[in-house]
Amino acid sequence: MANELKTIIVEDELRGRNALKALLMANTSVKFIGEASNVDEAKVLIENSEPDLVLLDIEMPYKNGFDLLAELPNRKFDVIFTTAYDTYAIKAIKFSAMDYLLKPIDPEELFVAIEKTIEKRSKNDYRPQNQIDNLLENLRTINLQNLKLSLPTSDGSLFFSIDEIIRFESDANYTRFFILNEQKPILVSKNLKDFDDLLQDYGFCRVHHSRVINLRYIKKYIKGDGGIAVMVDGSEVEISRRKKEIFLKMLENFASFS
Repeated sequence: MANELKTIIVEDELRGRNALKALLMANTSVKFIGEASNVDEAKVLIENSEPDLVLLDIEMPYKNGFDLLAELPNRKFDVIFTTAYDTYAIKAIKFSAMDYLLKPIDPEELFVAIEKTIEKRSKNDYRPQNQIDNLLENLRTINLQNLKLSLPTSDGSLFFSIDEIIRFESDANYTRFFILNEQKPILVSKNLKDFDDLLQDYGFCRVHHSRVINLRYIKKYIKGDGGIAVMVDGSEVEISRRKKEIFLKMLENFASFS
């Protein structure tokens, strides 16, 4: 098939490689072209075979999967990470809108991740290099507030520091982001819950079932039934009665911490 993903496996355990290989061979969307058991083997394989997709183990002896990506100058392939642990790095992977699978690999989850990869690669402006660059930058700053969030749009992906996000709101199955110094909101092809789960530890508060705000950008709070948060961009965001208590508590803690 012309649209098959040329795919390689990078995994240090033989049993893991064989299990993944069997799953790939049963998937008509991919063409299995090789395997490597360590970073050095993988570098040679990737440079010689130019894959579309790399199933990449994170934890390997001596060098890990992130070391491999950092050592490759040209990263025109997509990556689906595989790991036995829910590690610190998972947060950075999610921020960069990349996929990961926890071992043992679930066949259905692998199928979904491959289909998502095919969909991403069908977009004209999509560049996997940008996502990998963003991931490596996020890994360097994983405990800092300058993490960059990947926002997938109809044309590709945009990357913004979380400190640039004023608020975001649900728009059916999409999410509309309001960014500092951006004149127009950005419509993103993922739902609000995905971003709410990702950002709730970074000063963001869900004040309504369809609205999330960045607490650092509240200019004024107007008391009321639930109240209204006036943001630095002049927008007024209604706070639901159900969310009022947790909002005020988070605002108090955020102000004290800041």
